[in-house]
Amino acid sequence: MVKESMLARGEKVIFTAHSHWKGLVGPGLVLLLAVAAVLYGLLVLIPDPDSQAVLRWGLVGIAAVLTVWFGLWPFLGWFASTDTLTTRRLISRRGVLSREGREIPVERVQSVSYRRNLLDRMLGCGTLVVQTAGETSDVELYDVAHLERRILQVQELLLHEEIPAEGNPPVGETDTHDADDAEEPTADADAGGDGTPVADVRRTTGDEGDGT
Repeated sequence: MVKESMLARGEKVIFTAHSHWKGLVGPGLVLLLAVAAVLYGLLVLIPDPDSQAVLRWGLVGIAAVLTVWFGLWPFLGWFASTDTLTTRRLISRRGVLSREGREIPVERVQSVSYRRNLLDRMLGCGTLVVQTAGETSDVELYDVAHLERRILQVQELLLHEEIPAEGNPPVGETDTHDADDAEEPTADADAGGDGTPVADVRRTTGDEGDGT
């Protein structure tokens, strides 16, 4: 996560996100299997705490190492890795003990695209591909959650304007229709105060003058 003290003056954070939660399914399963294996071993295979104490502690130790390496460590890596979009930069941070970071100025971004399979479409995630000027290869952000929303936010930043939601008229179209409705003449505007047309009032006045 980007600290506020690391932002330039006038720079604002648009979003900060972790990768999709599907990356935690594997570590979660490892944790459940490790707990189940320890309980089964202690209660069924080596139930005697006196004569089988060494085996019991060995089982717990092996399970703890596997849980930390394949369960807890991936979770810490997921939590410590973030992608942040500000009004000036695209910032990527990776790693727990050894950190890896990358920053891309927004003005260097030429286009954004995405890549995802069937499972990614069902989960609403995918790989966000950012093509920048002067780079030999594209920058890829893997397992981006809410992929469509993130692409829309990047495009709005590049275009310097909001993209209207589907089904809503573009900004200004509603005002144009209101102006056209206001310019349409009404029947009362061409009539006198009593509802008599202006031309008929003038004709009646002229006839009265001839009879005088």
